[in-house]
Amino acid sequence: MKLKTLSTLVVIAAVLIIVAVFMAELQGPGVPTTGQPVFPELKTVINDVTELSVATQSGTITLHRQEDIWRVKEKYDYPADLGTVRETLIGLAELTTLEPKTRKPELYEILGVQDVDAEGSLSTGITLKDATGNTVAAAVIGNDRAAQGKSGYKELFIRKVGDPRTWLVQGRLTVEKNPGKWLDEELTQIETKRVRRLIVTHPDKTRLVVEKARPTDLNYQVGNVPQGLEIESQFTVNNIVSTVTSLSLDDVKPRSEVPFDGQPVVTAVFETFDGLQGIVQLFPKDENNYVTISAVFNADLVWKPEPERESEPQAGQQSDGDTQDKEADTNPEQPKIKSEAEVKAEIEALNKRVGDWVYVIPKFRADTLLKKPQDLLKTSD
Repeated sequence: MKLKTLSTLVVIAAVLIIVAVFMAELQGPGVPTTGQPVFPELKTVINDVTELSVATQSGTITLHRQEDIWRVKEKYDYPADLGTVRETLIGLAELTTLEPKTRKPELYEILGVQDVDAEGSLSTGITLKDATGNTVAAAVIGNDRAAQGKSGYKELFIRKVGDPRTWLVQGRLTVEKNPGKWLDEELTQIETKRVRRLIVTHPDKTRLVVEKARPTDLNYQVGNVPQGLEIESQFTVNNIVSTVTSLSLDDVKPRSEVPFDGQPVVTAVFETFDGLQGIVQLFPKDENNYVTISAVFNADLVWKPEPERESEPQAGQQSDGDTQDKEADTNPEQPKIKSEAEVKAEIEALNKRVGDWVYVIPKFRADTLLKKPQDLLKTSD
């Protein structure tokens, strides 16, 4: 063999050795290959997870499961939104690897995967544990960007705890860093058409009454409108009722921390056609709008439709049977009038859920409930 040929083979062999060493270092022991789940076992044990914690330099959020109810520790153990918890767990379980990245700690900051407690760190730590306290999955999540060609997907940099290797991964994972975003925000969820009357009483004794006569009526009317005035916006009037029946929270505190006794509160009482009487008290303080919510059953509110009078059709007039189908097409759908037992069960569940709490509601909802009659009326044309 010629010396030149031998030298070439030696160089090629050296290059191959270098490449092999580099690839071994790149993959590392136990690191999933491209296109594989980041947490291969998580899907099989996801129902065993009883604690989910999120750590940033702003603090730690801890969610824990008690009797199938997830609660937010930093929010007085108030119930968490099950959908948000589920999406986070599934999002972690479905993350897949795209490209291996650096193993060098000095480069972690570039990808945003340095330790959470490192100076200036913007990373997010997430840890899942089971009922025995064992860690099911743990990672540091760094920078992210929208995935190309996959709507709703992200590409994220991630580093599993205990493994120096970082990865570019893909999935639909969003980790909320604000404890309030984990809360179950739904407060009241009552079909607006069920409400027959809403009475809002202000500290200065001003009263706003909004009502309708029948369940099938589409619009609410302002009670006791002075002569020469009329409703300025029917949408605004209807919106007051829908606001009180679909309240949501921004934050929550125990009742003992925000005393309402003796405070100038706005009281909104809504009454349904099937006997539910809801009471919402609104107390603006320190740029927040606090509310308490409760409900009682009032049999006097139950709607009793007037009996229809039968009459003989006149000559040339269609009978009731002939017109029923046409009326069904033109009359709005009547809301379900619940039985007394159903309403009482609904009230019991509502009071159990909201009775011990004071809620901060969004400003736009509070502004709607604070409207007075003069805010809804205008001079007649």
